[in-house]
Amino acid sequence: MEQLHPKRLEILKLLARREGTVGRTPSIREIAEAVGLRSPQTVYHHLNRLEGSGYLERLDDRPRTPRLTEKAWKAVLDGGTPLLGRIAAGRGLEAVAVGDEAYSLAAELLLPSSGRRRYLLRVVGQSMIGARIEDGDLLVVEEDEDPSDGTVVVALLNGGEEVTVKRLYREGEMVRLKPQNGGHEDMVIPAGEVQIQGRVVHVIHPPGR
Repeated sequence: MEQLHPKRLEILKLLARREGTVGRTPSIREIAEAVGLRSPQTVYHHLNRLEGSGYLERLDDRPRTPRLTEKAWKAVLDGGTPLLGRIAAGRGLEAVAVGDEAYSLAAELLLPSSGRRRYLLRVVGQSMIGARIEDGDLLVVEEDEDPSDGTVVVALLNGGEEVTVKRLYREGEMVRLKPQNGGHEDMVIPAGEVQIQGRVVHVIHPPGR
């Protein structure tokens, strides 16, 4: 792997974080402020060099939204974080099965200031595509047993035999787990039968998936 200019590596890490949380590419001004550059022209220069070197690609339907390539993800990966298992974006997957893969991520993705543990899960299914969570994506999950309503969470059902990712809403003694895909119905379950494991803090779209 070639040695990347430090500012270009910072830009790649910023784009990786934003891709999973904000859902849009930061503006040139936002990039400049985030990585400590004064000139927009300098940001353009770094982006062009990253694209020319194969770290960024433009999607046909979103030409203004650069996407990290496999080469870019290899550049931002750091250390080693195990992939704990797979999670259903839908229904019918049994409790998380430990995988034999390992992924590494930029430290700031996996070391929260809250001190809560974070881990990775791979998505199976399409029920959360409206939240930009697709089949094969990796979720960075932060342990949280009491997230706020509207949060995308990892939940255990049926006494821990089933695990799913949905948007959480509490309705009295019931819990509504809402998919983000019109082809899937809400799951309305007694609160005592749902165990919230954590909230999704980043979504990573692995190259080639």
